[in-house]
Amino acid sequence: MKNKIEKFISSTVEFHDIFKAVEVANELNMGLEISRFGKLKDLDEYFDDTLNRYEDAIKDLEGPLTLHGFFSNLCPTSKDKGIKDVSIKRYYQSLEIASRLGAKTVVFHTCFNNLLKQKVYRENFFVSSVEFYNEIIPYFEERKITATIENVHEPNGELIRNIIAAVNSPYLKATIDIGHLNLHSLVPARDWIKDYGIMLHHMHFHNNFGDEDAHGSLKKGTMDVKKVLLSLKEMQIYPQITFEIFDKEELIESIQYLEELQNEIEYGI
Repeated sequence: MKNKIEKFISSTVEFHDIFKAVEVANELNMGLEISRFGKLKDLDEYFDDTLNRYEDAIKDLEGPLTLHGFFSNLCPTSKDKGIKDVSIKRYYQSLEIASRLGAKTVVFHTCFNNLLKQKVYRENFFVSSVEFYNEIIPYFEERKITATIENVHEPNGELIRNIIAAVNSPYLKATIDIGHLNLHSLVPARDWIKDYGIMLHHMHFHNNFGDEDAHGSLKKGTMDVKKVLLSLKEMQIYPQITFEIFDKEELIESIQYLEELQNEIEYGI
């Protein structure tokens, strides 16, 4: 299993310094996921300059690259045209960044608000999401870049799975974030993995104690990482894994811990 899973670190590890993040990725023999692109307040005025700077940084990256698409305050399914227009612009900018930098996976949030319990909200959100992804995914298909939808506040995998199934493109897949799952879902990771099946393309690994989105070491939290790995092996699914851990020492600890768990599962050592 361990030889089939491509691993990445998050660019957050060095306080969003993309040049230092590339150095750490190379040092650890990992790929890199760009988790934040520049500063949001400068995004429109300096988009091209920022893209040039990131292009300069990743030319030294020895491993593969993925991208976390824009997500802050966005909602491409919003009824407010202004919010929707800006959100859609950011999603297309995410595609442009991935295309320029050579990232083959882009991770998006659903922007789903689980605090709204009305059935009509969920139904409208699903329909609007399918319409949106039907519009944007052909552009990903042209560039052979896979878009994935990540769980944040979702209580189970049903909404994301149904969106992906309805769009029915090989370039729209799922991301499971086990830290978010530990915070917001009572459904075990095993069931999320089984529910997604071959839709699962990417995962974010970090841990917490169920009280905050700490993005901490895999050894510091209540998510049982070994059970996650066992479920992947049982299903024979080998998604990419990004260690979305902000502290460098905890990142290194987590990489070593995952290696130990994989050896234990594979070889009993």
